[in-house]
Amino acid sequence: MFQDLFKKILFIFLISFRIWIPAQNSPGISLDIRNESRADKADILDLMVVLNNEGATHFKGKVEINIPDGFRNISGNSLQVDMKPGEHLFLPVKILVSNNAGSGEARLAFRLSDQQNKTVVEKQILYTVTENNSMRITAENPVIYMNKATDSVEVRARVSNLGNRKQNVTVVFKIPEADQGNAFIEKKGSIGVQKDSVFIFRFMPSRIRSRSSQISVNIAGFREPDREIFGNTTVSIQNVSSVQRYEDMESTAFSNFTKNTITASYRHAGENLDMYQLVGSGGFNLPSGYLFIRGNIYTMNHQSDPIVNNTYLTYHRENSEFTVGNINKLLEVSMFGRGVEYAYTSPDKDKKIEAGFVDQTFSLIERNSFLKYGYGFYTRGVLGAQNASRNISGTYIFRNDPYEKARHHVAGTDIQSAFGKDWKMNTKIYGGLSFYENNQPTKPSLALESQYSGMIKKISLNGNYFYSTDYYPGNRRGILQIQQNFSTMIFKDHYVYANIMASQFSPKFYFYNNTLNSSNIRLDAGINFPKKGNFGMGFGYQYQEENSNSYNNFFNAQPYEDTKQLKAQRLTEYLTWLSPDKQHSSILSMETGLVRYPDNDKPQYQMRVSGTYSYKWLTLNGIYQHGSYFLSEYAFSKMLNKSNTYEKLSLSAFVNKNFFDNKLNITSGVSYTDDILYGKSPSGFLNLKYSREKYALYLNSSYFNYSSGSFNNNLFTIEAGVTVNLRNSTLDPGKKGDIKAFVYYDLNENNIYDEGDKEAAGYLIMLNTISFKTDPSGYISYRSIPYGKYALKQVIQQGWYYDETEFTVDKHHYSLEIPLHQNGTTQGKVTYDFDTKTAVDFTPKTGGILFNIYRNDQLVQHIMTDDNGEFASFLPSGNYRIELNKNSLPTNTYCDRSTAAFKVEAGKIAQLEPFVIKVREKVIRVKKFGS
Repeated sequence: MFQDLFKKILFIFLISFRIWIPAQNSPGISLDIRNESRADKADILDLMVVLNNEGATHFKGKVEINIPDGFRNISGNSLQVDMKPGEHLFLPVKILVSNNAGSGEARLAFRLSDQQNKTVVEKQILYTVTENNSMRITAENPVIYMNKATDSVEVRARVSNLGNRKQNVTVVFKIPEADQGNAFIEKKGSIGVQKDSVFIFRFMPSRIRSRSSQISVNIAGFREPDREIFGNTTVSIQNVSSVQRYEDMESTAFSNFTKNTITASYRHAGENLDMYQLVGSGGFNLPSGYLFIRGNIYTMNHQSDPIVNNTYLTYHRENSEFTVGNINKLLEVSMFGRGVEYAYTSPDKDKKIEAGFVDQTFSLIERNSFLKYGYGFYTRGVLGAQNASRNISGTYIFRNDPYEKARHHVAGTDIQSAFGKDWKMNTKIYGGLSFYENNQPTKPSLALESQYSGMIKKISLNGNYFYSTDYYPGNRRGILQIQQNFSTMIFKDHYVYANIMASQFSPKFYFYNNTLNSSNIRLDAGINFPKKGNFGMGFGYQYQEENSNSYNNFFNAQPYEDTKQLKAQRLTEYLTWLSPDKQHSSILSMETGLVRYPDNDKPQYQMRVSGTYSYKWLTLNGIYQHGSYFLSEYAFSKMLNKSNTYEKLSLSAFVNKNFFDNKLNITSGVSYTDDILYGKSPSGFLNLKYSREKYALYLNSSYFNYSSGSFNNNLFTIEAGVTVNLRNSTLDPGKKGDIKAFVYYDLNENNIYDEGDKEAAGYLIMLNTISFKTDPSGYISYRSIPYGKYALKQVIQQGWYYDETEFTVDKHHYSLEIPLHQNGTTQGKVTYDFDTKTAVDFTPKTGGILFNIYRNDQLVQHIMTDDNGEFASFLPSGNYRIELNKNSLPTNTYCDRSTAAFKVEAGKIAQLEPFVIKVREKVIRVKKFGS
């Protein structure tokens, strides 16, 4: 009995094991599979089924092949077998691996059965399908015509999964909004193998944007979960009104684009201060050039005249620029006030010269102050303005200074150069000559500056060196400054750095007798370690030395005698953390060390701890300091007769969050400071801003409290305002004109509008890339266009066409007539011809088969069959050639006649012979070898 049970178990085991090894029910018949596939044909599995009849009887049967989805057996899934005793049979099998075959391991099963369909032998082989994640994104309608500003727009993006696994995707639509901003809309989806999915987004263009000649919607596709981009496309939304204004679509993101706004506000501060302010800026094109205006005017109670500053008008024409109003010029000797400026830039923008005169008065309309507070003029020339690696400029400045009672002349040059790809240097050399009144001597002066950056092996270096004499009349008088930085990577991922800064400040004036003298030395060195998970850290060393005689009064010493010194050495540490979802972050830093104060030879302990935490719209900060870090802090402590160590505590929290689709923004913060100088000082602010397309409202408020000893002060400020957004402009400094075109049906074909012809209402016309739709009288108007060449592009419709041409606009009013000629129609279709018994497997396709149409071997049009396999084309009269795009045919199909010539005549239909698509047939090869 035990023996029978063992046989049954062994029998069941062998039955289950035949999945992997041949299982023979009929001895003498063997089956083997040979893989003869070629490496250069990865999509074809070339197999050989080898059968061997080693028995003594004649065998008849069949081999059945079972393949998974995505595989197609070109040889057929059932092969007949007829073998004599001792005969060997070789059956070739070709299996096509389609694009929709799932990635991973696939099992191909082969079963040999006899005439009673009983299994003789079974065998399986494994085939690994390489993963393919190819995807494609296209715009179903690359051009969308918008007839009215109130029209909604539907953008359709088709995403095709060309790979062999299901994929999750995110499609992002970037919609241009008002004031040159953008809105990003995301659509998510899952796309099966070899499937398409259409992502649709509908929106209403903003009123400001809807008046533009065209809007570009950028679409990008991302593969999830790694957010890997796999493609992008663009949809152009054309405003087809009959009247349009020129917009430079390529320069709107740069300096020629201006936002035109006006803001009016009221501010109340403290108990009795009221201020009214009007601010605005904008520009508009002129027939030649453009004007740009910026203004700022405000007045306060108990003030006789308003203050007007930062207000000017600039006129640009061609390469020249004229400015009148407030001039703010940051030169070696800065000039601020009211005046005029002229600038000229060469056509290649490589050379520039500018000159200006400035009356140094704060308000533009201040009375009785002309040249009272000083004046000056300047000129500056640049060579190589567009060359960042090599350019030179020269500057001359004159300034009359009534405070110093002197006339200053300053001239110099700036040289910027690059050496190789790593080294850059900027050198400035300026000389001054000052003529003083009251018999003071003429004083020459000098200023030198050098800035550089570069690398030596893997060490990054950059430095800044500056020197000026004590009476130099420039912005930086009597200064010696040295700053040098080093940094490099060690051990591949450790960042080390060292920065040193030394400065000496000792300016001198004839009108102000002082011996001001201060100096500073600071050294920072440290190492930043590589991140470990979500944490980062670093250590460093600081040396600080400050010397100055500015605070001698606080130490009961004579002014400007010996300098007082503060010297400190500290160790620094920091720790950073970033959450895995990158929503939370924090920084904690600490400085500890010893400091030597003036009038105290004993080193004192000092420290400072600071921390920051951020989460999306929330930021928290805290600082605690023990000990004075600067002479000023120590001096004020001495002034207040505080013998205790200086301490400071500062806490703050800030919020910045948007609501209601970013229409409402709330920014708020609170802070608290406690130290010897400011006492206990809480403060806070709350700002609200509500923004719409044409306007914005805001309300700002702040509160500050100062309490030190018996002194207490509160200051509350509130401000309300409104901003009006006017139509934005793309400014052009060149000459501009208008195009007015008349479009008509030229019924008598003489290219002249005469009796019998008719105006073309509602017809689409394209100038360059801008589309127009004619008004009821057949007219279109294109305004404020720069002088230059323009192209009339072909848009065939309604059985009519116009000739493409180029023309040059060289006057303010350019008239154009566009005659329409009747075109001819070409029609055709595709058909299939195949034998269902012998044809290989294929997927019939009638729609989406592409044709190219040529005239004189020049491509003129792409057309595509509809779902019925038909196509039609409207073309001007002439001889053409049409060619079928074979890449658009289904797999395993072909077309013997893929081209055809035809003639188009106006008002007639040219019917083409059908294009016959054929299907490839099965091929079965059988090899027999007898004994």
